[in-house]
Amino acid sequence: MLPEPKGWRILIKKEKAKEVSKGGIILSDVSKDAENYLSITGTVVKIGPMCWHDRDTGQPWQGGPWCKVGDKIIVPKFTHFRMEIEDTEYRIINDDEVIAVVDPNLEIKVYS
Repeated sequence: MLPEPKGWRILIKKEKAKEVSKGGIILSDVSKDAENYLSITGTVVKIGPMCWHDRDTGQPWQGGPWCKVGDKIIVPKFTHFRMEIEDTEYRIINDDEVIAVVDPNLEIKVYS
């Protein structure tokens, strides 16, 4: 059972680093660790009940939700709570930390 995000928080499942390159080369642990560190994308698993609502008034944001369960998103590198459950990394972020929603088939590396 996964944690239930509260308030304006979102639970995402972080993508795992690739084991094999596009050319079929098995990647070393160092390469996988570097990719895992640089790739800050994940799939939205659960959304808190107050996401995309004004913190003071409780009214929904005019722009509506920025993403939905199942979306692949990009998030900031250092602004989330990290945890591992059964060998899978999850993160809890605030609703306003979603940078972008991207095509689920797109392979992305984020550099900063």
